[in-house]
Amino acid sequence: MSLPLLVAIVTVAAFAQGLTGFGFGLVAMALLPWFMDFKDAVALVAVLNLLVCIATFLTTRRHLVWRRVAPLAAASFLGVPFGVWALVRWDARWLLAVLGAWMIAFAISELLLARWWRPRFPEWSGWPVGLVSGALGGAFNAGGPPVIAYVYSQPWSKEETVVALQVIFGASAVMRVALMGGTGLVPSDLMTVCAVSALPVLGGIALGARLLRRVPQAALKVVAAAFFLVMGAKYLLAP
Repeated sequence: MSLPLLVAIVTVAAFAQGLTGFGFGLVAMALLPWFMDFKDAVALVAVLNLLVCIATFLTTRRHLVWRRVAPLAAASFLGVPFGVWALVRWDARWLLAVLGAWMIAFAISELLLARWWRPRFPEWSGWPVGLVSGALGGAFNAGGPPVIAYVYSQPWSKEETVVALQVIFGASAVMRVALMGGTGLVPSDLMTVCAVSALPVLGGIALGARLLRRVPQAALKVVAAAFFLVMGAKYLLAP
């Protein structure tokens, strides 16, 4: 895979993150496995996702309420090893199929259910939701939907929601990078790619955040869900 194409993909994913508050891992993992080894894609996105979370957190940190976020962040952190274990042990074809099924489920939820019904998660469910999200993040860098559903069901302000997601995703990202480095899933050449991609990724986040007020959120979610539905079907049905 050429370096410019790789940088372009992660920049587009960062733009989506800046525009919506989430989505870097989902967008990047929807595109990168078509151009590079699946496990290398997971490692690359894990490292860059940590940068994305830190950059987004710094813009909203004053709205953080630790009491609300701590259980989710801790559970997500502890759930990551299960996903990384699957990444090391399972065949990449099976992982792609599971990722495809997960993306289809997320897209159907957004297209068919979210407009009319968003369940209110009780506070005690933060631990199981965080564990599931961490495991999915460890395996696919796509653990956002369970936590996003939980956070958006709470009566929190927009700023509290955004900063909460960055802390939760950031906690699992730290664990992912540590475990992947220890298991040899982050080769040295990928770190070079991360260094080259850092500035474009930050630029993508800034551009997305700047356009946030001008794009209707509902239309954005429909387009994103349709994209995930198509890409998920390709991964699920690919030989």
